Amino acid sequence: MDDPQQAETAPPEDAPARPLLHSVRGVFLNYIGHWRPRFFARPSARPAGAPDYGDLDFLPDYSRGYNSILDHCNGLLLYGNAWLYCVVNTATRRWERLPRMDANNYVPYLVFDPALSHGYEVLLFRREPDKPKKFDLVEFLSLLDDMSGVEEDAENEDQDEPAVEPLPRQSIDDLHRLTEWPPSQWTLPVFSSATGEWRERSFVREGEAVKTMASMQQPMEWGPRWRYSVYWRGALYVHCRGAFVARLSLLDGKYRVFNTPIDFEESKHACPYLGKSEKGVYFATIHKYNNLLRVWNLGESSGPIDWVLKHTIELDESTLWAAARFYQHEINGPWILEDNNNDDVEEKMVPLKENIECNSDDDNVMSNQGGCEEQYSHIYFLGFHPYKEVIFLRLSFTGVAYHLNSSKVQYLGKLHPKDYCTAYSNGIYESFMYTPCMVGELSETPP
Repeated sequence: MDDPQQAETAPPEDAPARPLLHSVRGVFLNYIGHWRPRFFARPSARPAGAPDYGDLDFLPDYSRGYNSILDHCNGLLLYGNAWLYCVVNTATRRWERLPRMDANNYVPYLVFDPALSHGYEVLLFRREPDKPKKFDLVEFLSLLDDMSGVEEDAENEDQDEPAVEPLPRQSIDDLHRLTEWPPSQWTLPVFSSATGEWRERSFVREGEAVKTMASMQQPMEWGPRWRYSVYWRGALYVHCRGAFVARLSLLDGKYRVFNTPIDFEESKHACPYLGKSEKGVYFATIHKYNNLLRVWNLGESSGPIDWVLKHTIELDESTLWAAARFYQHEINGPWILEDNNNDDVEEKMVPLKENIECNSDDDNVMSNQGGCEEQYSHIYFLGFHPYKEVIFLRLSFTGVAYHLNSSKVQYLGKLHPKDYCTAYSNGIYESFMYTPCMVGELSETPP
């Protein structure tokens, strides 16, 4: 493995980008009601000129306003808001601003494969499918037949004076929302770094559409997102509400929709998470009431798409908290929140090793064998390790790593910014595992 202390240079323009190391260098965190994202990582001594991955001060409005990390894909970050999109590489400290796009009703996804090219794309998904503008009579009556609770009782009424009861307004709204989704041709606004502009791109559906209420199928929602995406082998997988995953192939312009391993009713009681790990696309859930962790891997090698259950683990919440309490009495953690513990960073600086990420050999580790009897708040996902079967979790504002194959628990550190008030409604909004990549073609550089 290459020495990470060696100087990195940008690849030739006609060559694929070169990934740095297959490792997690930290986690970018968005906080509810907080003024900017934070970077959670292991502090390390860096040679002069080496990148500080968490330093985004060179971005427009980073030090003011409430912009967020919107997505991450293979070393590139998407930063901004509905009117400002910037694609950023913190390893090279280069960035570029995308043409202005009113995307208030959309959620963006960034796709980038450094093994193939320097180019990237940003796809916009509507928060809710478009409502049909009008219905013809045949379609209207067919939709009425599909609505539960609609009964024909005209035969029981006076034939001379039939009683026609107007359709409630709520039912009319439901009829407008009861649409085929996604359509046979799904058209999205897409920005391509190759063209430098936004264009519409259509994807043709393979297989059947999902026939359910649109409010259950929309790919995203306001507030903390419990869905994420995965870019894997030329396809973008998007977790949609209503227990579906949409797979869009950027290679052939086709897409299909399939079920998650759990149904819609179960998703109300189990926190779901779509991510990428050692063997591709993973789906995980933590049940809200008994902390049952289940992890599936998506099988696509042969035959139909199918979810394969890999792990069923009863998380001992007291063990996770015991690990945290045991080690935080001695140290704040092997990882710190940047700009949060600057007063003791110097004491934490360690020589840069080949692997400065989550490592079960030299970080504090304990087995999942029970701890104290106290029970605390729910367990939430931070993300999957993209190259190992390790899952990052948080208990309130405490970060831990759980090794799925060995049931080892690692205390990582505290996730609470010092300038962030503690309130019932506050918390971590989103989290993105960061894996650096050296890419040199982004146009802007810090002043």
